[in-house]
Amino acid sequence: MTDIPQGKKAVTLMLFVIAFATLMDGLDGGIVNVALPVLAKDFGTDTGTIAWITVVYFIMIAGLMIPFARIAKNGNIKKVLFIGLIVFTASSFLCGISDNFQMLLVFRAIQGIGAAMMGAATPMICVRYLPTQSLGLGLGVLTLGSSIGFAAGPALGGIITDVLSWHWIFLINIPLGLLVLPLLFKAIPNDEKTPKQDIDLTGAVLLFMVIMFGALALERASYGGDKLLVLVSTAIFLVSITAFILTELKKRHPILNIRVFTHKRFDAVFIAFLLINVAYMGMIYLLPFYMNNTMNFSSSTSGAFLLIPPVITLIFCIPISKWSDASGRRWFSVTACVMMLIAFASMAMFSDRGMTLPLILTLTCMGFVWAFCGGPMASRIVEEVSDESREIGSTLMNESIYIGATVGVALFAMIFTLGSGTGNVEFADLSSEIFLDGFTLSMITGVLISLTALVASFVIKDRSAR
Repeated sequence: MTDIPQGKKAVTLMLFVIAFATLMDGLDGGIVNVALPVLAKDFGTDTGTIAWITVVYFIMIAGLMIPFARIAKNGNIKKVLFIGLIVFTASSFLCGISDNFQMLLVFRAIQGIGAAMMGAATPMICVRYLPTQSLGLGLGVLTLGSSIGFAAGPALGGIITDVLSWHWIFLINIPLGLLVLPLLFKAIPNDEKTPKQDIDLTGAVLLFMVIMFGALALERASYGGDKLLVLVSTAIFLVSITAFILTELKKRHPILNIRVFTHKRFDAVFIAFLLINVAYMGMIYLLPFYMNNTMNFSSSTSGAFLLIPPVITLIFCIPISKWSDASGRRWFSVTACVMMLIAFASMAMFSDRGMTLPLILTLTCMGFVWAFCGGPMASRIVEEVSDESREIGSTLMNESIYIGATVGVALFAMIFTLGSGTGNVEFADLSSEIFLDGFTLSMITGVLISLTALVASFVIKDRSAR
């Protein structure tokens, strides 16, 4: 019988632990970006190469999260989360003491493995140990930690890099990890014995190849990389995804039941959530450059503005998630898409004027995006899969966040390059006029992505209302 936490305090402590774990994960996904110029200078490398410190982290998470979810589902949820937190904390220390690019890249990849384990286990805890009527609250808490981490990361990273050094953007994880480890033992129920299923190793390898070579092709194309490398990566991606689909359709216990994508309702809610993540991370990636290039903000001023979204999300996410548990998810999901649409439209129309008010409007809307998106939109993905697949569905929800993050950064970098026609020219060398050409096209692209997510969210009614 499932060891469900009893009492409000036990549930609150459990939610705090998983929120803290996802906060650490999300924070590390965003905190490094602002330090990349400093890292490039210290290691004597170019901006395209140093970007792999971020890209390899997301690739490891997206490529390994679902395999680790299968391991966790076999009665190992607490073990996977515990080991993942240890790996994440230890590799953060090794990243912090790295003295060359290759060393940092290796330990950053290992850090991504720990993050993948954490990302696989935390949503399963919500699905397994929380009642259905509290699912939105649980996933809201989960995505609250992740979104605040992603949004606050650049601001915090800038402060740490300026005041201390880039090493501390990794070393800060050590006291955080040591704090949450003992709480994990107390808060998370012990693993129960469940019927074991064989792990689909072939599917796991093919899925990792799909993620890795897809990200490589998109990332290299976005930086104007070697065309041969882009073509080869694209070819391997296409072969891998074809082999993955054919293999998984034959498996009795596939690593990912791709038949779930044959259901239109699931496809619509999944695509909407994925596109919101793509748009959000694309905006987070470009805004610091806009504030520096066009508005002439200092790093500390930009960081202060970038704190607006996580503060708003922190205030409103939990109340909105509880509200959606009681009244349905559809209109909350639609509202999240509308907020994202307003954010991009505001920047597309007024970015050339360098005005503070449209920037504040954009950042405020971005805060409400995750307040409305975190619980309601994430819950829709879990609710649209069969009961026996909900734990994997919850991990697939988390997977879409990291795929969205990877694709969002690479896609918006590519659109910016096409719009500005700058190729490999560094952002610091661009005039405001040329910068705005690429930035405006990126914002228009964001409008189209947000509209697509809005339509996909609107057409699917809540099951309780059907």
